[in-house]
Amino acid sequence: MIIQLKSISKILFIFSLTLSIFSCEKVIDIPLNESAQKVVIEASASNLLGDSYVFLSRTATLYGQDIFEKVNNGTVKITDKDGVQTIFTEDGTGVGKYTHPTFIVTPNNEYVLQVTIDDQDYSASSTTQSLTEIAYVYSVKVPNEGFAPGGGPTGQNDSINLLFMAYSDNVNEKNYYRFNIYTNGERNKGVNITDDKVTNGQDIEGPFFYSYKSKDTVVVEMVNMDKANYTYFYSLANSSSGGPFSATPANPVSNIDNGALGYFGAYLKDTLSIIIP
Repeated sequence: MIIQLKSISKILFIFSLTLSIFSCEKVIDIPLNESAQKVVIEASASNLLGDSYVFLSRTATLYGQDIFEKVNNGTVKITDKDGVQTIFTEDGTGVGKYTHPTFIVTPNNEYVLQVTIDDQDYSASSTTQSLTEIAYVYSVKVPNEGFAPGGGPTGQNDSINLLFMAYSDNVNEKNYYRFNIYTNGERNKGVNITDDKVTNGQDIEGPFFYSYKSKDTVVVEMVNMDKANYTYFYSLANSSSGGPFSATPANPVSNIDNGALGYFGAYLKDTLSIIIP
């Protein structure tokens, strides 16, 4: 099969990868409130067995800074559209992680997360549609023109390996995607998200702008998510705070109520791997 590569500029437009972070500087007068903690809920449920979890914590106080308080006495449950409830239990490690050994999400369903911490309730909902799968992945050696990490005219290599992938968007749905890339077991930094606003129902093919070495094992994880989660990760990628749970107004847009930070997502995932030639 002969695959015709599209121009980098067109692929970049279609694929809508988040490649730049906007930043600004301004003077902010922050009141020194030692008690201004926030509950943080990081809840991810997927169609892959053993992949669902909920992390509970509280933000650091002003003087505690980077020390987040883990919450190990919370109650966590997820209920689907048919009223089936699943209780997530703390895993005993003391890191505020709650899991269930057999829970998975299914297509065309709605899930409600309910969390109780010290008699305070928090909730969020997330929906699934159909599963869009990865059609194929492949690598291409291209001239080193500076558009991938480690490249550029002053780089040591004349060429680099780029990873390409393809999928077919469902014309009957408004779809939102996130792509996680793992190189030799380590997740690449960055938030790669897109929607189908200009590609609805099309066959999509494009690159990830990371460079790879020969013999690298790369896993591509395609995450189908709802609009609320797309909004969260989009705002995270464009946050000027440099982190997801800062004390500034730049916190990502959460879908959890009652003032909690974080997100709850019910995701349909598909993965493919490749060893770079």
